Amino acid sequence: METLRRRRGETGAVLAILVVLSGALAILVAAVFVLFQANVSSYRYRAGRVRAQLAAESGVSLALHTLAQGDRAPSGEPYSMPGDSAQWIALPSGDRVWVVIDPSVVNGSPYSVGTVEIRALGLAGEITREVSVRAAPDYPSRYALLTDMGIPPGILGDGARLEGPVHSNGIVDIASTSPDSAGDPWVSSISTTSRGGFRFCDAGTGFSPHPDGSRVWVRPYPSHRQGRPTWDPFADPVDFGRLSDLFADLRTAAADSGEVIWGARRLLIDGDRLLVSSEQGVVSDTVDLATTDLVYVASFSDVLVKTAGALTSPLTIVANGQIGLMGNIHCSTGEFTGAPLGLVSLSGIFIPADPDSHAGADWPPPWQIETDGHLTVEAFLCAPDGAIRAEDPTAGGRSLSFNVIGGLAVGRMGALSAGTHGYDMTIVYDGRLTSVHPPAFPSLEQWKIYSWVPDPDHDGHEIDEDLF
Repeated sequence: METLRRRRGETGAVLAILVVLSGALAILVAAVFVLFQANVSSYRYRAGRVRAQLAAESGVSLALHTLAQGDRAPSGEPYSMPGDSAQWIALPSGDRVWVVIDPSVVNGSPYSVGTVEIRALGLAGEITREVSVRAAPDYPSRYALLTDMGIPPGILGDGARLEGPVHSNGIVDIASTSPDSAGDPWVSSISTTSRGGFRFCDAGTGFSPHPDGSRVWVRPYPSHRQGRPTWDPFADPVDFGRLSDLFADLRTAAADSGEVIWGARRLLIDGDRLLVSSEQGVVSDTVDLATTDLVYVASFSDVLVKTAGALTSPLTIVANGQIGLMGNIHCSTGEFTGAPLGLVSLSGIFIPADPDSHAGADWPPPWQIETDGHLTVEAFLCAPDGAIRAEDPTAGGRSLSFNVIGGLAVGRMGALSAGTHGYDMTIVYDGRLTSVHPPAFPSLEQWKIYSWVPDPDHDGHEIDEDLF
């Protein structure tokens, strides 16, 4: 009997243990299930956020592509890109995006580059992500220095500071003699193409702003080391041939709403007028710059230009032949006044030799050449098919400064100096060229992104409101 009770007790204990283990197992299974569900939900949420982010980025790309197809930047009120009745655009992935293009309030200016803000709201299931992008069409005048055939040694060296964008389709030579970054070249952004590349004085071709073993540190190094948009070894090339054709087409625009000048040899900018001379000392024409902002010089001979009085209104001068900088060129200051000035040659730009340094004959004042001293040109200089050079690279045995306050775009860099003599060119970028361009300047048919903000805070406003 005692044995039977003992066996029943053992059986009860086993059953109790089984009940406890079953309960524990049930709790464990429930916990695993809950954890699994949480992981699935977390995965779905993360996947939804990624898909919504990709949808928003696709919307930005779609907007940039659409804007590049237009012949001008939009202006006016914000507008949504066409979609369904709720403005949603269906994507091949099955997700959707709402894209709003908000033109800048200054786009109504005839010289505005046309900045816009693109706001794209991606939708994946019930999850949304937004991207806000500031972008503008690319103009040649946006660059501090733009070349086709390369940037030779001597420009980006110790002490060089270019506070605007720099691009070349060809090889960009960069040098420094200091062992550290002190005094090394400084550029706000710089790019080249696979055709060109960055070539360092001590390390050859390199793809970073400080190649291994090099003493060159392109500044600001912390920004450049992150790559685009400030450092780009494989940027898209700029089509200089097409750019030259676009400037040549401005002859038609000048005939319609500007001024076409035939056979001019020297131009004198004097405040709100342009004095034209086709023979020594004789004013053959006067152009009212208060009503004309585009002048086309139809002559294959050289035309020399300088200012007698600071330019007081925006102006672009395009010449078939070479443009000679025969003296200082100044513009008055102020928003949309005096600048921007664009000097464009379809052949080349040069600094003529001063007859006073070569015992040569010159025209009487105020038409005389004045290049035997330091030279300052406040303009954007452009010669897409030519070079910038000095007629006398020794400057008559002098060492002179040539200051370009604006920017420079040329097919190639010519000789401005020889040894210790000649013109030492310095480019001081005019920051206004980021928002305005010289009259009638063509765009490069591509858009540049200036900022990229994920999920911005609109402070309670909707994305289709005017948020500029």
